[in-house]
Amino acid sequence: MTELFWSIKVKLTAMLNEIKWSLFIRKYDLKSLKNFLFIAWDIIVIQAIIIFSDIVRFFNFIKNIISQKIIFIPLSIMFMLFGVYLFFINGKPDNKLFNEKIFPKFYYDRAIEIYDEKDSFIGSIAQPQSSVTNPSLFIEKTPSLFWSLIKEKYDPKLNFDSNATSLYEAIFEDISYYNGIDISEPFSQSKRLIEHLITKQNLELKSRLTLTQQLIKLFLKKYPLEQSNSNIIRLKLAKTFFHKLKAYHGANFKAWLFGEKEFFIIDGKGYGLKDCAEIFFGKSLDELSKSQEIILVAMYEKPFNINQSLKEQKRRWEDIKKDAIEIVNNSKLIKNHYKVISDIKKIHFPKLPYFPDTLMEIVGEITSKTKEEFSSLPTRSNVLLQSSKAVLTQELERLFKTYSISPKNRLITKIVINFELDKIFYFNHYLKEELDSLNLSNIWVSVVNDRGEMVRLYQNGISKHLEEIGNISKIFSTLLFVDRGDKYYTKYCDKEVKAEISTENGFSRCSSSSWIDARRLFASDKMLPLYDGFIKYREQNRRGDNIYYRPIHLSKIETLYKNLELVSLENGKPRVDLGLGKLKMTPLEMQIALHKITQLIYKSNRIFYGLKLIKSLEYHNINSGIINPKTEFFSFNSPEQVTPTFKNFFTKKRRIILQTIFKTPIYKSYGSLQWLKNYISVKFLFAQESHKNGIYWLVGVFKKSNRYYSFTICIEDSDRNKIKEKIKRVLEATIKSITHEREMKFNYMKQLFRD
Repeated sequence: MTELFWSIKVKLTAMLNEIKWSLFIRKYDLKSLKNFLFIAWDIIVIQAIIIFSDIVRFFNFIKNIISQKIIFIPLSIMFMLFGVYLFFINGKPDNKLFNEKIFPKFYYDRAIEIYDEKDSFIGSIAQPQSSVTNPSLFIEKTPSLFWSLIKEKYDPKLNFDSNATSLYEAIFEDISYYNGIDISEPFSQSKRLIEHLITKQNLELKSRLTLTQQLIKLFLKKYPLEQSNSNIIRLKLAKTFFHKLKAYHGANFKAWLFGEKEFFIIDGKGYGLKDCAEIFFGKSLDELSKSQEIILVAMYEKPFNINQSLKEQKRRWEDIKKDAIEIVNNSKLIKNHYKVISDIKKIHFPKLPYFPDTLMEIVGEITSKTKEEFSSLPTRSNVLLQSSKAVLTQELERLFKTYSISPKNRLITKIVINFELDKIFYFNHYLKEELDSLNLSNIWVSVVNDRGEMVRLYQNGISKHLEEIGNISKIFSTLLFVDRGDKYYTKYCDKEVKAEISTENGFSRCSSSSWIDARRLFASDKMLPLYDGFIKYREQNRRGDNIYYRPIHLSKIETLYKNLELVSLENGKPRVDLGLGKLKMTPLEMQIALHKITQLIYKSNRIFYGLKLIKSLEYHNINSGIINPKTEFFSFNSPEQVTPTFKNFFTKKRRIILQTIFKTPIYKSYGSLQWLKNYISVKFLFAQESHKNGIYWLVGVFKKSNRYYSFTICIEDSDRNKIKEKIKRVLEATIKSITHEREMKFNYMKQLFRD
């Protein structure tokens, strides 16, 4: 039947081409057109007679079959079953099912590639929405030889140009590969089954699945749908997967298939093609040699299991090479077979996993432990990023919300982090060793330079949502007071906040001994400023003390909140919450705000580089479940704009007043942080601490080699008596890691090599 339809299609096409040709060569006059019509009629009649004869011959064939009653019954059953088979294949893709249930699951199972400032490939990290433990990298471009060999071996009839969704369209377009299915497969399978039965005397023959069917099988293995074990369900899914993923010459199809397909297995978890190329060969897909591509074709059928013994791994590697050579010998695509086979034989058993040269110094000796840690890209990033991985995940979540990134619009494939991995890696090990005796389970340490680069970062156990920040809120509220016109000698009433909240007009409540100036208040462990300070302050001049009422307008407070991304715990009382230190801030948010203030107060050139953990990210646009192959990127490594209203907080005159107030805790006799003065070869410009509800902060700015650094230390500890000594130890180790960087690295190397 297929041959009949194909013959009719060919003859109709030939007839149309002949008519077009005849029309093309004729002159456009009345006589020529008249002759053309007679010739066209003859062509149509002749072709119709030929087609009719084909149909007659077909019916004669059917008549002969019917006359053989013994064959007719099973043949009729076969045709009936084939009709049912075509019925389930026929039709358009289920767009709703794909968009709501299938595509999001694929998206959540993708990993993001991570690179550091030196362009070293660190590993992978899951999409923020992901809940899977072994996400695979997205494949942007499949190697051409690899794909040609896969297609030749498993699915030679695959045709991404087919748009047919009904049997009628398929007959006139491409009947052999219809809706992702090779419809001749049942007949071919029957033939192979008979041959196998005759030669092997058994029925153990696996069906040959198209690549579309293989993709469905892989997908349903990970994400079973309702009644997904049913072959009927899988046949229905074929048209959805094929037509939704065939865009861009099958780029989406390949990205799904080779991302889902297991190429190597570790701890029972399988990883895709790109992961395998990076781990086994230390190369991206577009850098692979022909022989390496062919090795991966062999691994497509039988993945490599890293958990086996070294002896088993080597034996399996030799089997992979034999399979690769067999692929070369059986392929019609490969030219110069001898050279390719020679190259395959020369490929040695890889030191699993492969370590890029840029990371070898950090890794040290390749031992069984390092193999286990670096055997997959997610575990590699866990080891290299360590505590900073959790912070990066938080930053990604923030960026996803800011730019409305979701499975419906963008797929992130690569991020570049804005710090040098090796230095932060050494710092994590160095700090653990230095502070081991303190038993600090919950701690955050970060240091940022004047270009917004995170030069030190360590996190262990600190909650994302801490209680109010307490006393360090004075750093923010002081900006408002100086903006109003307050000086470092301006006085405020030192009394309980709640006593003043009930009435804003009772300035007589404050006794003469309770007035305290801005420097002393900032240097003490008291809240600065009290709620009183937002509406009333006192200045002393030659004529005596004068009390002034000038409230700070809410518009200015809102400017502060907006530019420093402050969040109030009380919701709706920004003045009170700021005065009481009831701000909801994580250590990272505190460091970002502190960095911004540092730049605007101390840097003379006023070029503001915002603190960015992530330097840039690459993404693919998504349209109706189709991933656009063109990669775009966001770059966050450029100077940032600050609103004019907020910039006005830092005029030259105000900067001098702020610097005077901020440095008093260190340089005045009544300062609470005098121990910081001239500390370990750095000059501290200001520092502030807060001890509240078992959460202890030390934040500030220091200068080293004419560069400005802001730092944040946050510790959760129940032992209040020794907390100051612990903070000193943490600060000392952090500063030493910057001033004696080589010593920090040496200590790690000594620990690693036990030398």
